[in-house]
Amino acid sequence: MIGVIASIIGGLMLREYIMLIAPVVFIISLKNRDAGLVGYFLYIIYSSSKVVSGDVYTYEELINALIFAFSGVLLLDDILKRDIRMKKLEIIPVLFILLGVLLPESFLAGGVLYFFMMKPSLRVALPIIGSILAFAILKENLLGLGPSGQTVVFGSFALFTLAATFLMRDVKRVEMFK
Repeated sequence: MIGVIASIIGGLMLREYIMLIAPVVFIISLKNRDAGLVGYFLYIIYSSSKVVSGDVYTYEELINALIFAFSGVLLLDDILKRDIRMKKLEIIPVLFILLGVLLPESFLAGGVLYFFMMKPSLRVALPIIGSILAFAILKENLLGLGPSGQTVVFGSFALFTLAATFLMRDVKRVEMFK
């Protein structure tokens, strides 16, 4: 349920009220997981076209982009888990997310805290650290390109990371049709 709450609070913070339909997408996923994933896909594509995020080197634009990203990822986690009950440990990140209405950085702290509670492996952090380093190193070159150039660089880095991860994993031969 933390993703639904984060999407609602994020929508209120960004004043993008299309994000308030996140509970509908979650309810669809409770009935049918595949339909919920299709609904999530449509929700993210439509809402991302409404949430305007410009230059990642501008503090307010970066905060807006991170709020949207955290709320989207947390909603996807809810859709995949399909669990209505909130665990006791999730109360603290939810409080931080709720305080995000007053202080946007609190929203981000709640999202980061929740991700740490999931105990991700180091492999999860490598693409994030890599993209931060890429944007730090290429700052002078990316400032002149504007938001579209930054999107291309971020997308390229994400695709490179996915390809490298896929090629480096241990793939076992599996018979599909026995």
